[in-house]
Amino acid sequence: MTIHREGYKSIAIGTIIFVALNLISFYFLSPVSQALCWVIFFATLFLLLFLISFFRIPNRKLTINDGQVIAPADGKVVVIEEAVDEEYFKTKRLQVSIFMSPANVHVNRNPISGGSGVQPVSQREILSSMAS
Repeated sequence: MTIHREGYKSIAIGTIIFVALNLISFYFLSPVSQALCWVIFFATLFLLLFLISFFRIPNRKLTINDGQVIAPADGKVVVIEEAVDEEYFKTKRLQVSIFMSPANVHVNRNPISGGSGVQPVSQREILSSMAS
């Protein structure tokens, strides 16, 4: 298992907050209520572990078969329906909607081999969409 590169900053900030909150709580609240310090510790530990698990990328053993379509994401398939793609293909396509809960791995993979034949988005379009 690895951690997604976008998660390092969030995990580092979460770890700093975890350490600071617990140092402050044990320093100031320990004489008053030791139990409250432990409640704060376990609650913040749970949040930190959840944050780490959110950015995890587990190692997967994929079954590669040209006749199969593998789900591109973890979660539950909630809808399989025909939809009209107005942007690229201008025809009916099969749409598969997958609901991902916060506990699911949020990494999307390629469900089938091949390409889409769609031109990639230019760097200028990416930067302009990030600005808005």
